[in-house]
Amino acid sequence: MQILTVLDTSVPSNNLGDEIIMDAVYDVVHEVLPNAYINRVGTHDYLGEYSRKLIAASDFSIFGGTNMLDPDMLSKGALWKLRLSDVGKISPVVLLGVGWRRYGEAASWSSRRLLNSVLSTDFVHSVRDSYTLDRLAGIKPKASNTACMTMWRLDAAATAKLPRTKATRVVTTLTFYSKDEAADRRMLELLKGNYATVAIWSQQAPDLAYLESLGVPGIEVIPPTLRAYNSYLDNEDIDFIGTRLHGGVRAMQKGHRALIIGIDNRATEIARDTGLPVVPRGSDEAISAWIHAGCATTITLPTEAIAQWKAQF
Repeated sequence: MQILTVLDTSVPSNNLGDEIIMDAVYDVVHEVLPNAYINRVGTHDYLGEYSRKLIAASDFSIFGGTNMLDPDMLSKGALWKLRLSDVGKISPVVLLGVGWRRYGEAASWSSRRLLNSVLSTDFVHSVRDSYTLDRLAGIKPKASNTACMTMWRLDAAATAKLPRTKATRVVTTLTFYSKDEAADRRMLELLKGNYATVAIWSQQAPDLAYLESLGVPGIEVIPPTLRAYNSYLDNEDIDFIGTRLHGGVRAMQKGHRALIIGIDNRATEIARDTGLPVVPRGSDEAISAWIHAGCATTITLPTEAIAQWKAQF
């Protein structure tokens, strides 16, 4: 029996999008390693003694998605909490759908050393976009662009079933740590002018305070749990238009059309590779056109790269 540790990016976390990511990660892990015993270790905190023991007792670890590769892996702001003392102690880690955190910076010397130590040299790593692949190439060349694993089931058959016409309701999301008050306020007003009901789902608690600060009344609030969001998607006729990438992907997983408002490199780079419906924030005409255009959703997945990543296990 293989023993596997999943480095779980939803523990600890204040972002419900991480739960959407990890749902997909565990689906993939159970598919490719159905007989493995799975340990779970969090990534947003530094490793404790027990977590180190679990990893040490594992044949290998799989790191579950999100934008955890950072130019400075040792900075306080880095999302994957590692120390130089982890060098030589937690290898091998296999990446699954992981992304580079931001544009414009290459990895520091310490980050390169750390990643060279903890990332497996035997397995091919899965990254979510071409930009991440380019950044990782000088560190771990055995990697492939598989897109985000949350999208792996959005193949041609699934996307062909997505609606083309405007729904009666729309779900939106905001991102409190990346504010553009004028553009976000216009988006909300545009949605109110085009849908009978506008509802918001807050992936992080401060998103609701940001909504209140925008002064746009009449927005229905979905309870801030993934369970409540799933139920809303299961029971309402909705479109999704908002700034949260995985809120939009979950809507598509549930059979709804979605337009993601790109506010950083994550959605923008994935869209460039796959055709995921994304427009830049502030693109009011493009948002309005999408609402009424009746276009099909077409996503191009790197099916060969996905199959090769799965087959190595």
